[in-house]
Amino acid sequence: MGADYSDEVKNIVLKRLQAIPPNVTFSIGEHGTFSRDQLMHEVEKGTSVGKAAIDMQLNFIRKMTTIAA
Repeated sequence: MGADYSDEVKNIVLKRLQAIPPNVTFSIGEHGTFSRDQLMHEVEKGTSVGKAAIDMQLNFIRKMTTIAA
């Protein structure tokens, strides 16, 4: 799963997560279910869950560029 991400990438993901209502939950594979705020905390700490969340967001962004084209 993901490498160590730059602060810029982490900040992009954190901004995207902030735009989501706080009552939304995310299932992160074998790691379990997380609230938006829990997931943001994991991204900030750079945990394996945070890296999985970053991977998920980056994959989504990459897919959107192919859909929009």
